Amino acid sequence: MQRLLAIIFIVVAGAIGFQLGFRNQSVATGEGGVDTVADSTLSGAAQAVRIREDAAWQRFLRRIAESDTYLPAMIEESDSMVRRWPERLKDPLRVHIEPSDVRGVSPQKIRAVQDAFRRWERVPEIPIDFVYSRDPDRSEVTVRWIEAFAIERAGQAEVLWQRDGLLRRGTLTLATHTRSGVPLSTDAIFTVALHDIGHLLGLGPSDEPRDVMYPTTGVHDLTRRDRQTAMLL
Repeated sequence: MQRLLAIIFIVVAGAIGFQLGFRNQSVATGEGGVDTVADSTLSGAAQAVRIREDAAWQRFLRRIAESDTYLPAMIEESDSMVRRWPERLKDPLRVHIEPSDVRGVSPQKIRAVQDAFRRWERVPEIPIDFVYSRDPDRSEVTVRWIEAFAIERAGQAEVLWQRDGLLRRGTLTLATHTRSGVPLSTDAIFTVALHDIGHLLGLGPSDEPRDVMYPTTGVHDLTRRDRQTAMLL
């Protein structure tokens, strides 16, 4: 538990500690803008606020560690940094599905990908909506097709993010066939898209085979842990 809390502390400090740092820095700065405020200079009221913040911080860390999610496992598998989109309800993420003459692409499989986006969109408390765009230059998420990967996989998600962890762009690449040339069904395309859209949203791998975000998933719908993890993220 202690090791896990330490890892989570590193992750979330960039989001919350960053703001607290700005508050401290605004009190006084020395030469070169280096913060020179010491704890002993804080008033009794300010120290009481800090104590309350520390207590809330510990409760927050324990909420993550004890939650029924795979966020702790996800953090341990990553480079100790969570990545997510900013709120995108008023300005939905623009998704461009590339027109393609790749063998195996069909209107049914394109609809399966759109259904996968809609499934994530219906999860409550995830502040992200999607809208489809024909203009690739104005889109933040691109879906492209290939006939098969060189290795045994059916989909791949790639994301670009800022230094603060906020996502900027994402690419979802889907294959229409396995490496050995077996066509992938429409249901398989939906499952692969559902999994990789989770990665586009910032989710990492689950440690439970029953979750969609397990690395070798065969699940055809989001589980409670998938939804809870995305909501907590």
